[in-house]
Amino acid sequence: MHNPTIPYGKTHFTWPSDQYPYFLSVHPKDVPAPANGQAEVAKAIANAMGKNIEDLKGTKKVVIVTSDSTRPVPNREIFPPLLEALAGIGISYEKITVLIGTGLHRPAPPEEFPALLGEETAQKLTVISHDATDQSQLVYLGQTSRGTPIWINKHYQEADARILVGMIDPHQIVGISGGAKALAIGLGGEKLIQANHSMLTQPTCRLGVVDGNPARADIDEVGEIVGIDFIVNVILNNEKKIVKAVAGDFRKAHAEGIKLAQEICQVQVPEAADLVVASPGGYPKDINLYQAQKALAHAALVVKEGGVIILSAQCKEGVGEERFEETMALSHTPQEVLERFAQSEFQMGAHKAFLWARSLAKAKVILISEGITDEMAKLMMVERVTSLDEALSTARQYLPKKPKIILMPKASSTIPILDAEQI
Repeated sequence: MHNPTIPYGKTHFTWPSDQYPYFLSVHPKDVPAPANGQAEVAKAIANAMGKNIEDLKGTKKVVIVTSDSTRPVPNREIFPPLLEALAGIGISYEKITVLIGTGLHRPAPPEEFPALLGEETAQKLTVISHDATDQSQLVYLGQTSRGTPIWINKHYQEADARILVGMIDPHQIVGISGGAKALAIGLGGEKLIQANHSMLTQPTCRLGVVDGNPARADIDEVGEIVGIDFIVNVILNNEKKIVKAVAGDFRKAHAEGIKLAQEICQVQVPEAADLVVASPGGYPKDINLYQAQKALAHAALVVKEGGVIILSAQCKEGVGEERFEETMALSHTPQEVLERFAQSEFQMGAHKAFLWARSLAKAKVILISEGITDEMAKLMMVERVTSLDEALSTARQYLPKKPKIILMPKASSTIPILDAEQI
């Protein structure tokens, strides 16, 4: 019998099919990738939608925006064809700066640049990491129709050609990532990100929902106001290989990419389970609890009320965000976290505690993690173990004799839809 694996950091646990032979594996559809990812990107750039790379000819100061180490954007396959296309219209390396969009994560240190971009690219180009909390790095450009203050990285604003690189992936607040998100969130100031994410309690700010999602619409409006000259976005398969690339106008190319991303990531689930065993998908999606929370939220969509979720997340960087930790420490129960959040002024970090507690209020959570201490696990209101066997033996006491089980090995990239609901 085939034994599925549950990712954990850069390794995995093997599901004991002999003990638990009946389960449903819920994961993004297996889609084959073209043999050459770089060629797929080059093809997308050559067949760009709405805007062409040639439109950037004659520009003197170009910025390319990409993500930090918490996102597995395949920059090594995107940058070579993109830089070649720019060279073809006379834009040499010395005219190009790469901005690492970190959102509210820590700034990326220079020693991470080669791993993020590839050694050759990191050496050839000027690379600057964004810092959302450093006011001297930001410029104010007005506000969106929803009142979101547009504070953006000054290096982006000072350039005369702005290119966004990213991947199109499920997102629990803006529905689907990619497109203008690399600008509005990746290079946004703390006040911008805070105002945008404060919409998270609105019913249409949820996983997989793009149309009518105010947080997504707000991000796209930032893109319109600030300006985006060209994007290159990719959709990845289960092996993190490029299935398709889209390029050109940020709205048109992104809309095209969303269609395929939803097709791959949306999975119908016949009924909720007593036990959901979920992993964000391994490193870097389980680098810390702040990132791993997304997998928990996706798992919570298909667990029964009062059921159990086992979350496999190494968290080599621990919790990953102080305010998330501090907010959890103020309360004793998930319900108390939710009530405090509803009564308090919105704060980033605290929003993560709200999202975390929302899942805890629905199900018992057992965390498989070496990066989280027992003391920290208690604060986060979960039971911590260090192996899948230990997690299953702990879970047994909370489950019926013949539990319905769902495995979500790539939960952060999966949009599970119970048959009763429609997106």
